[in-house]
Amino acid sequence: MELGQTFETPFYLPWAGMPQIEEKAAPIIITDRKFSLKTRKYIEDKKASITIPVKKMWEIQSEVVTVETTRKALETGKIPKEWKSVWRKEIREFVRETIETAWLKAISKSGDDVALAVNRIQRKQYEFDVTMTSVKGWVDHQGGVLIVDLTAQQFGSIHALLQHQIVFQVTSPYVLAERIKPLVGLTKKEVMAVARAMSAAAEEGLPAAIVNKQGATYANTLHKNRAARIARTELSNGYNFGHLDSLKKAASEGWLPGVPEKDWIAGGQKPCSICLENQAMGYIALKATFPSGHQHATAHPFCQCSLGSRIRR
Repeated sequence: MELGQTFETPFYLPWAGMPQIEEKAAPIIITDRKFSLKTRKYIEDKKASITIPVKKMWEIQSEVVTVETTRKALETGKIPKEWKSVWRKEIREFVRETIETAWLKAISKSGDDVALAVNRIQRKQYEFDVTMTSVKGWVDHQGGVLIVDLTAQQFGSIHALLQHQIVFQVTSPYVLAERIKPLVGLTKKEVMAVARAMSAAAEEGLPAAIVNKQGATYANTLHKNRAARIARTELSNGYNFGHLDSLKKAASEGWLPGVPEKDWIAGGQKPCSICLENQAMGYIALKATFPSGHQHATAHPFCQCSLGSRIRR
């Protein structure tokens, strides 16, 4: 071959013409267990914003339990209208002024955190807007459900107590009023636990003042625990909803380089079977529900679970 001569025959690479194997890009993790720790920290930092007002609400509700209104309860075996009226009013105000405000703050915080994670991926300026219709709709619906639930629990627990005290032949409206006051705000199970303890103490011959004091101390501990449950559960509900809604908005506006998916991250030292089943589902579509029927945590009171998310490419 002379210098400068070129090949006329094509040069074939050994792999030319062979079928190519398509490699899928790895999913991009948006939020994981590290993000769930941020959820827990937010809840711990903000829980006082609910626990203090809810305890104040119970104090106001207990003031309506007077000797005179308790006499009506003894005569009829039912909750007096005066109690129902005040309890409904206080619960509505508590949910509208405290819970819904706490939800909006949690939703805003979580939505902004997700937006920050999305912008790190895309190097863009996606923003989450807490005034969206979806947020207002969720808050209004959840607020209505919570008002009904808290009211039903309140009426149910005190009605059960009235029946219990009548069976045990507490005929003094003064004694009954002193027993009911510290129990306003507890669940039926909690109320009956205190009532049984007080009845046992009375049967032992302890003075009424001692019986009532022991019952009030026991009830105070239960109130603290219940207030903490309410605070943590409702803050977690808002935070996890904000997480999911922010992802939905980012997807609908085309900010994500793929299909977003969510998963359930079981929290706490001993997650329940419901939450473990949700976690076992792995990643699912944003609009899909987990086996428990929920779109996002929480699945039950005091649930410590949170939402994880990724982009499938």
